[in-house]
Amino acid sequence: MRFIDAGTVHRSLSVGRAAYVLREALLDGVEPDADAPRSRAAAPGGQLLLMPSASRDHAGCKVLTAAPGNPDRGLPAIQGGYLLFAGGTLTPLALIEGAALTELRTPAVSFAGVLEVVQARREPGRPLRVAILGTGPQGVHHALGAAELFDPVEIVFVARTPREVACPVPHRVAERIPEGADLILCATSAATPVLDSAEVADAAVVVAVGAHHPERRELPGELMARASVIVEAAGPAREECGDIALAIAEGHLADGAWSTMAEVVRDRGLALRLAARDRPVVFKTAGQGWEDLAVAVEVLARAGADPAGEPGRGR
Repeated sequence: MRFIDAGTVHRSLSVGRAAYVLREALLDGVEPDADAPRSRAAAPGGQLLLMPSASRDHAGCKVLTAAPGNPDRGLPAIQGGYLLFAGGTLTPLALIEGAALTELRTPAVSFAGVLEVVQARREPGRPLRVAILGTGPQGVHHALGAAELFDPVEIVFVARTPREVACPVPHRVAERIPEGADLILCATSAATPVLDSAEVADAAVVVAVGAHHPERRELPGELMARASVIVEAAGPAREECGDIALAIAEGHLADGAWSTMAEVVRDRGLALRLAARDRPVVFKTAGQGWEDLAVAVEVLARAGADPAGEPGRGR
């Protein structure tokens, strides 16, 4: 069994390529609504998060720890690993550094779900205006993915308290969302909305990735009411995503009044119809096990080991 560290994860696969890996998995028949549910368990100092999944050829499980007090100790708040198995024999193939895999997978999901919508809406001849709420690792990796997939771009990190952002992509930092932002990426730890509906243009695409609890949200209900909504899968949207669950409870969103990521990826006509509507498009994500599995298999292949378990046969 091979150990793949964080550096190897990031050298092996880019965010943009990972987005296409996820789209290919959906086109190949992955059914997100049939994926195994994630589970949580209390632990001293925080939580354990388990995300299992299985495909035709592989199985795997990501185990992460969330320790809110760790940053004060000089340690990462999120740590863990991904254990990848061969299908059939369930032989362990690799242990992959889990935080790095998540840094790659999360923005890959964001872009995989709205790729055609953004491309259809962007104005020819000018850079795509990207606003990112969140200055941590997820914000930075979303910036990397945006620059890779939509070049040329103008990237603005939005921080209520301006600060330097360690991001290699050219960017600036502002206190407010720029007027007319084309793509707004919310990757925060906030429990309450981080933007106002009035800040979002009708032609904007908004992706929210930060809230993973039914009582936490990054987006206001008023925005959900005027948007075309996309979710990863119906079950997790209702059970884990406060942006969805709270909007339903408030009467801003009808239960089921959304498209799924799989539908949008598999039906280009649907993506183009969403893009053509004179209203924002919102994609709410929470992360699913099938996504980690697909990206883990690709990381192992590109790291120099065949996904069937034979070293030296990367693709």
